[in-house]
Amino acid sequence: MTAQEPTASQAGCPFGCAPVRAGLRATRSREMVLGMAAEASPLPGQDDRADIGQRIPEILMRTSLEWRGACLRQVGQIPAGYTYLAQLMGHDMGSSVQAESVPWSRSDDDLVGTPVRRYNLIDNPLTLETVYGPGPSMLAHVYDPETWLFRLTPGARLARIYARGLTAVSDTDPQPIRALYDERNRDSLMLHELCVAWMQFHNRNARALMQRGHAPYRAYVLARAHVVRCWHAILLGDLLPHFLHPVIAGLQKEWMARAWALDETTLLHGLCRAFHALPLAAYHLGRSGMHNLGTLLKRGYAVSEAETDWRIDWPLFFGAERGGPLSGISASVAPELRAPVTAAAVIALDNRSAAEARPLRPGNDDIVKAIAALPGDWPARLAPVRLASDFAAAHPEAPIRLDHQMLEWGPLYQFLMVEAQLHGQSGGFGPLGSALLRGSVEGSIRRVVLAPEDAATAGLPRPATMLELITLVRE
Repeated sequence: MTAQEPTASQAGCPFGCAPVRAGLRATRSREMVLGMAAEASPLPGQDDRADIGQRIPEILMRTSLEWRGACLRQVGQIPAGYTYLAQLMGHDMGSSVQAESVPWSRSDDDLVGTPVRRYNLIDNPLTLETVYGPGPSMLAHVYDPETWLFRLTPGARLARIYARGLTAVSDTDPQPIRALYDERNRDSLMLHELCVAWMQFHNRNARALMQRGHAPYRAYVLARAHVVRCWHAILLGDLLPHFLHPVIAGLQKEWMARAWALDETTLLHGLCRAFHALPLAAYHLGRSGMHNLGTLLKRGYAVSEAETDWRIDWPLFFGAERGGPLSGISASVAPELRAPVTAAAVIALDNRSAAEARPLRPGNDDIVKAIAALPGDWPARLAPVRLASDFAAAHPEAPIRLDHQMLEWGPLYQFLMVEAQLHGQSGGFGPLGSALLRGSVEGSIRRVVLAPEDAATAGLPRPATMLELITLVRE
């Protein structure tokens, strides 16, 4: 659709970015003012055989400093900035909750006692909904209502703070709140700054359009569509190349198997959990020495030490300068993950969530088909019996001896982390993880519907990498 002023018939989404709540995903309208919407993601496969039980991720539950160190020495080749860019991508792909907790996702035919279903609160995956949220009309603390710009001082690294609990009837929580839409993006300094960089990029483009005479509404619409196109280009051209195995990265699009496009539940609870291998115990930010992960991943809305001491050296973080922190996908997680909560506790929480969400496991028919679709001799090499045997031979120092049932009926993300440890290149996923990641990301991008590019945006900047974008908005 073209970027025209909203009409009364679009009252449910007057600015083109709030969810259309007309029914389930499969019947959701594709027409939004921005011209952006997503078709239904693939439905989860069904495998309800009574003898199948989800096995706990035993090798990950027994992680140790020694095992983690051995893994990182082998796979630590990806600049740590991509850890958090991948997290932002994961947030933009989904936020999975029980469908029964979302009134508009239920139909009158839903019966009590039916199996738990999941609903993705991200209505339009990979449209930066995690940054934009429901738009200016719904988020007065995030957007200026007159300019339709994010409430940011140009060049600022952090979102603004708002005080809470100012009156007897308001929230009595004394902590301030950051002006970011998705609270998941407040979890760490790195993720926070990446999110703000995209907000600054939008503002920069919208200001340029308004200077050319476009009204705030039209500037918002045009800038957002442009930003989404840049987001897709950075995911495909900057992020994915760091994680894809060369065999999968080199496949032509027409050779990508349909089996590699995961349903949303398996994508989030089966594949994206493998990114738990990436966070490090401590980070060198380029200032004030090393900073522990437990401090960087503070919860809540307290004033961050970033305002007084921390300053991320993004060229160092994205590998443009030597000596920055490096990570990679492996069969381990940082034991200090979210200190004082242990890595084992986090994995256990994921496992309980996955048991409820019922994502596909490596032994399920759909994942078996995905493995069988891999080129060359990879299907045979990734058979659970072969993978367990090869892992034991390559890593006798591992904290547990894997058997094929742990891999076949354990979480998919554990299988992918073990595969990456054995067969990943330069810190990335192995062939199966790469195929599932590429298939799901490219599939989500294909389902995004964008209005045709407007001549007004032809001269706007198009950074090819996340570092280029950060550098641009800090000028």
